[in-house]
Amino acid sequence: MDKTRKYDRSLQLEILNALIDCAPNTLNKAQERELIEKFDSYDHFVACMLYLEMHGLVTTPFVRSDTMAGVDFIFNAPFCSITEKGIDFLLDDGGLSAILKVQTVRLHNDTIVALEDIIRLANMPEDQKKGLISKLRELPADAIKHLTLQLLTQGVLNLPNALRLIQTTLQHH
Repeated sequence: MDKTRKYDRSLQLEILNALIDCAPNTLNKAQERELIEKFDSYDHFVACMLYLEMHGLVTTPFVRSDTMAGVDFIFNAPFCSITEKGIDFLLDDGGLSAILKVQTVRLHNDTIVALEDIIRLANMPEDQKKGLISKLRELPADAIKHLTLQLLTQGVLNLPNALRLIQTTLQHH
């Protein structure tokens, strides 16, 4: 069996949809049989289910039993369920994780002062410097953040000079 068939996305979706459809309950015997029959073999089902477990989309799909022939994977239907990550994946809206993991980025006044200092040190006429500083102070926070990230990118692209600057700064503090 080739890799794309072995880890068939549509069959993985079948598993997740079956588990979300029966939630908060687990699959009954008929649903379990119907689901497994969609796969080429039981091993094919096991491979897809283990893949979903590795990504945290399902929980406890199997009881593993060591035998002389190797490991047997016994489907653990009474305890196998879709996780919150699996639900968010199916709903494709970022879920509560998107809301709960929002990070606030605050731009301190020091950032604006540092940008003003860069302008003050530039080799250009004073009236141009004053005009740029005035425009900088009018920028919304997201524009200042964007400008700061662009400057950081330029620093990374010019890494040897950026590293020298970092070393010099750290040695003086």
